[in-house]
Amino acid sequence: MKYLVLSVITLVILIFFVATAEFDRMLSSFTSLRVSFLMPAIGIYFLSLLFRTLRWKMLLSNFRGISPYNLFQAVCIGYMVNNILPMRIGEFVRAYFLGTKYNISKTTVLVTVFVERILDAVVLIGFLLVIISLNAQTLLTGLTQQYLTLGFSILIGVFLIMFVLMVYSAHNPVLIKKTTTVLTILAPAKLKDKLIDFSDLVESGLTAVKSPKSLLLLFLASLPVWISEITVFCIIGYAMGFMQFHDFNYVELFSSMTLVTSLANLVSSIPSAPGGVGIFELTAREVVVFNTGGSINRSVGSAFALLVHGILIIPVTILGQLLLWSNNLSLRKLVAVNRD
Repeated sequence: MKYLVLSVITLVILIFFVATAEFDRMLSSFTSLRVSFLMPAIGIYFLSLLFRTLRWKMLLSNFRGISPYNLFQAVCIGYMVNNILPMRIGEFVRAYFLGTKYNISKTTVLVTVFVERILDAVVLIGFLLVIISLNAQTLLTGLTQQYLTLGFSILIGVFLIMFVLMVYSAHNPVLIKKTTTVLTILAPAKLKDKLIDFSDLVESGLTAVKSPKSLLLLFLASLPVWISEITVFCIIGYAMGFMQFHDFNYVELFSSMTLVTSLANLVSSIPSAPGGVGIFELTAREVVVFNTGGSINRSVGSAFALLVHGILIIPVTILGQLLLWSNNLSLRKLVAVNRD
């Protein structure tokens, strides 16, 4: 039922996106695209995946002998599954792939993946707050007029609460155990033992965020991940002639693309349709249009959003499938195992 509801919501968003894009004008806007910039954009996106791999290795530092290559494989396969299937099932597949390969707890690996997502959200919120503070009058007035301030405030609040709970739980493992104990009061004895063991595995996955130093290093390791992705947005914006809408100022273009990247990724990080299709395009387009005061119309903004999202999901989906085959695995088998 939840997949049906999700499909309907996604379909409505896509219909609205296409209906407001003026399809013919959107297609014609691709004619001004400088195609030579596409390969560098793809290359830089894969660089961001390498940075993600290195950060994940830091989160798994208490496990010895995990090769960066296998971590990179897991990242690409997980992204591939997320881009094909809804509800971010790829996170579970990623944990299963690595846990099986090294015979380590899949729950612990999954916790580190969730820690990654929270770190990503907090870093993006940081970027967002910096950009808003530098352009407070224009951005806050515009967001208030479009009744978006409340929605973004709630989204930011949720992620910040998750971050605080994550850090607090890492420093106070007793909280995890007490919460588990409360939840297992009415559970059968066998299930209760399993859930208690589960709390230990969760604690193990939070090891890397226990000390302020390691947490700071993780935040620093997150910066190149997102600066790389922002650069992808900048390259595509440049290739589509967006410089003229930012007074031919590279700093202004980077600032604008930081806002687009942050909001599009924060909104689409909520479990949704495969690859966040629909909500990502709609958010990216509307932020581009809003941030240029309508100088970039919805047709051009739609073309930009589609092109950027295509670069973010198509190459890694192809690579993820190739890596899956090289490990003699199938998507059907991985998904079936994780559902079980």
